[in-house]
Amino acid sequence: MPLRILVLLHIAAAVVILSAATLRAQSDGAELAFMPATMTVTLLNDGGKYVAVDLKHIDKGGSCRMDADAMLVRVGAGSSPGSVRVRYIAPQLSSGGCPFLTEFELPQAEYDAARRAFLDRKADAGERVRQIRKDLGDKWDEVMGRKS
Repeated sequence: MPLRILVLLHIAAAVVILSAATLRAQSDGAELAFMPATMTVTLLNDGGKYVAVDLKHIDKGGSCRMDADAMLVRVGAGSSPGSVRVRYIAPQLSSGGCPFLTEFELPQAEYDAARRAFLDRKADAGERVRQIRKDLGDKWDEVMGRKS
């Protein structure tokens, strides 16, 4: 099988897994957020994490680049007052970034901004879906595969 097809299949599988994980996290009441800005973070995972894209291992306490708008889930309170522990819940597809499921801490103010950004985008997406549903009228059920 050509490498290009193999890579595309892996990307497709990652998207499916991420979508399922995101839906499950939302139904479990987990707080989702978007990374507020591109920054270097300190990896807090016990034993570190392996970066498949770069074929390297990052030890606990090592650093990696977290890109702006990366999908995060709140794990709990940080080790110091005023911080939040989060986990990166998307696969890394570009070189130099953090590995899948990296845990790190953000200051509470930055996390709050990241959470607001997620909620704003969620509200915008909901409004767009409502508008499309309104525009489609009776065609909505047909397009969504629901027949009466």
